[in-house]
Amino acid sequence: LTHTGGPQATTLQQALLPVVEHSVCSKNDWWGSSAKTTMVCAGGESKSACHGDSGGPLNCKGRDGRWYVEGVTSFVDGRGCNTPRRPTVFTRVASFIPWISEVRGNHMNVTLQEDIYSKYTVGCL
Repeated sequence: LTHTGGPQATTLQQALLPVVEHSVCSKNDWWGSSAKTTMVCAGGESKSACHGDSGGPLNCKGRDGRWYVEGVTSFVDGRGCNTPRRPTVFTRVASFIPWISEVRGNHMNVTLQEDIYSKYTVGCL
């Protein structure tokens, strides 16, 4: 959806989302205890993910100039998109790198180590 109650987008959408510090996002009148440290909150009253966007990426530019997937869209407010004090919540990829490495096994010739990942990303925070 392009906005609450609006039509589904027919082309891929993107937006620059401001990151909301965890200390703000986890306040009781924001997401409260639903916002974990393994999550990243981003978006605001004018731009956010919407229903149907789950699984989409939150990309951040690394110090090396390359783009990295910092988060995976997890949830938005059930009342609608762009709800005040309810930014989009993304699962923080770096929090799950050990699990990703374990699950993928040796099927890929890719290094996914937490120290290497954090070395290249600025982080969206």
